[in-house]
Amino acid sequence: MLSKTMLLASAGSLALLAAPAVHAQAAADASSPADPAASAEQGEEIVIYGTGKVRQEQTINEAALDILPPGSSPLKAVARLPGVALQSSDPFGSYELGTRLSVRGFNQSQMGYTLDGVPLGDMFYNNHNGLHISRAIAAENIARVDVSQGAGSLAIASTSNLGGNLEFISRAPSQELGGEIAATYGMYDTVHLYGRIDSGELSTGTRISLSGVYHDADKWKGYGQQTDRKINGKIVQRIGAATLTGWLNYSLHKERNYADLSPATLDRIGYDLDFLRPDFDTAVRLSQISANQTASAAKRPLPFPTAGLVFPTPYTNVNDTYYDSGGVRSDYLGALTLAVPVTDWLAVSATYYHHDDKGSGGIYTPAVFSPDGFPLSVRTTEYGINRDGGIVNATATLGDHTLQAGYWHEDNDAITDRNYYAVSQSNRPDVTDFLANPFRSDFLTDLTTVTNQFYVSDSWRLSDALTIAGGFKGARVENGITTNAGTPFINGKIAARDWFQPQIGATYRTGGQEFFANYAENMRAYISSFRGPFGTTQVGFEAIRDVLKPETSRTIEAGWRFETGPVRGVLALYDVKFENRLLAAFSGANILGNPSILQNVGSVTSRGVEIAATYRASRAVSLIGSYSYNDSTYDDDTVNGAALVATKGVRTVDTPAHLAKGELNYDDGRFFGNFAGSYTSKRNVTYTGDVTVGGYVLFDAALGYRFPEGGPLAGFELQINAANLFDKKYIAALGSGQFFNTAASLNNTLQAGSPRQVFGTIRKRF
Repeated sequence: MLSKTMLLASAGSLALLAAPAVHAQAAADASSPADPAASAEQGEEIVIYGTGKVRQEQTINEAALDILPPGSSPLKAVARLPGVALQSSDPFGSYELGTRLSVRGFNQSQMGYTLDGVPLGDMFYNNHNGLHISRAIAAENIARVDVSQGAGSLAIASTSNLGGNLEFISRAPSQELGGEIAATYGMYDTVHLYGRIDSGELSTGTRISLSGVYHDADKWKGYGQQTDRKINGKIVQRIGAATLTGWLNYSLHKERNYADLSPATLDRIGYDLDFLRPDFDTAVRLSQISANQTASAAKRPLPFPTAGLVFPTPYTNVNDTYYDSGGVRSDYLGALTLAVPVTDWLAVSATYYHHDDKGSGGIYTPAVFSPDGFPLSVRTTEYGINRDGGIVNATATLGDHTLQAGYWHEDNDAITDRNYYAVSQSNRPDVTDFLANPFRSDFLTDLTTVTNQFYVSDSWRLSDALTIAGGFKGARVENGITTNAGTPFINGKIAARDWFQPQIGATYRTGGQEFFANYAENMRAYISSFRGPFGTTQVGFEAIRDVLKPETSRTIEAGWRFETGPVRGVLALYDVKFENRLLAAFSGANILGNPSILQNVGSVTSRGVEIAATYRASRAVSLIGSYSYNDSTYDDDTVNGAALVATKGVRTVDTPAHLAKGELNYDDGRFFGNFAGSYTSKRNVTYTGDVTVGGYVLFDAALGYRFPEGGPLAGFELQINAANLFDKKYIAALGSGQFFNTAASLNNTLQAGSPRQVFGTIRKRF
């Protein structure tokens, strides 16, 4: 606590010292678009409804990110959009293992994500081809997010976007010398520090920005912290008419996990159930009792006679909870882009990017004892990613036609290892560290992914009112695995390919009204992960390699964008067919690590409606609201091994039928604030729908003040944020320990939502 107080005091002192030195510069920049007060006076829209787009698409701008508690994931800002469901166990949406995003019934790993055009993979916690946006860049450095709920762009560098895409665009270095310092302190000993400096445009035509983040937050229950360290750098260089842009981002992310819950543990123990640390003795005793029960059932002598056979209240099972669990990720992500206007009708750009990741997720397990017989060990799943890629795009404007073509190639060499580390009374490894010297390895694997994708498109403006856009993309993704040691021993390759994935759409604009329609087909490639075709035995892999089909989707959507006086918004309808759904059939508790068999289990039909609108009552006051209804059901019963699971006609797991959101925003240049509420209806936990979690309503609020220009505190801001304002108890993320067929097979797989948390921020822009 003392060290955090000193950090906050230091940040505040730096801001105060900076005030007189930059006061004149701040006054000179008062009318700059980057100036927050000026932006407010210009009536900047928080949500932009995609005018001119042939598909359902919205843009979230920088103002929507600024109003969030500092340290929040950009996904928190996106969650205000229709059709987007976001749940997280923490108030920031940055705790990766407990955060789930779904759109129109598609889950997080079935969408596409990029940062400045660079692919982030499917953003799943078990890294294999990318990283989460919360690690890729500091949220304060994001300028906007373009969200497509349906088909997604042909040009996006993704092979997972069955259900749309999120494209994150970072802030460019400012044209003027300046920067920002911000310090946040809040409940559960939360400290968030952010600093940024912009060089302005130098005489060489160069602009540079450099920023850093220091973030620590105690868990709201249990033991431990969530920790983030980030450094982001970006440079823009003019080279004649061309522009060279380079950026490099570093992240060190540590998270101590929240325990997964089940309906049984919720009833018996409640929302506050978490991992046992620092209560080591109870964790040891639970493991000993479990071993005794196993021995007793086999009529063998008890290995730990003093522990007995009965679990201490309130526990009834060794898997109710464990001693500790957490993870660590270290990432370097960087890119170079050269954009060249070749002629007045042709522009080309080329991007090279590199990503290096090292990660580990660990848990204290009673399933494997340490070598000396101590009844616990630390089981880790360790990850590594080394990927390089290149993207080339060209745009030609020929009369009424805008032609585009592009190519994307990526080589990804990854590892996934399963190791065990010894535990004793005097040796308790930290699950948020990179550990060394395992006593056992279940498997050591090398994984490869080679991606080749292209697209061509044409946007044809037939008149001032009517535009037709169409094209197609093609992709081939080859996944390979080499097992260097361990069981199951599996080697081989599998490829997904579809060289023709068409998309065609149109917009028609008359007055302030615009109508759009779009048809698109997409394919999701296999993944080089044990969540994919490699999560089985060699025999199992050979059985599926030639018969497995990649997941595909067909999306039809149409809508109306309207603008009537102070009201603007969108109404959209969609029909989606999701085919060749892949499901891994597991057996036993997730911690046991049993192999699975991936199989195609039929299709899903999703139909729905989305409506969103902004009412600008004045330059200072705006109201934003949205409602979406989604009817997403399984078309087939599911075959799980030899068993038939009755899923036909059942709503898909973790898919709310109703989402309703509303917010009031105020910004007069000095005072600003936000009051937002959202409703999420009930969701299925099991594939058969015999276990559900109830719907809930959450409210967040923010209030701030900017000191006036010309005064001694010019450029300073104060901001207070409250997340879950009315302290609602609810279940947030589902499927943290996978999904299950029925209540009878259900294990711990629910995450409790964060209680009310309040944060205060002081910020200095100069």
